[in-house]
Amino acid sequence: MINSILLFIWDKLGLLLNLIGTILIAFSFGKNLGEAYQEDNRGGRIYLASFISPMAFKCGIGLVIIGFLLQIIIG
Repeated sequence: MINSILLFIWDKLGLLLNLIGTILIAFSFGKNLGEAYQEDNRGGRIYLASFISPMAFKCGIGLVIIGFLLQIIIG
């Protein structure tokens, strides 16, 4: 029983790492605290996002790469 659970987790490890990495990358960007924006041709505001957590971005990229390689190796 335990062996089959561990085998299932090992098989899905690459997918799990990709998911966690993608979430970390998404949360590394956020709303600009200075309310910076650009205007489009009609005068509408386009708010800019800022890079708020470089460490989360680096970890996320690393997890996505490791997860991708695990999916290729295991799959």
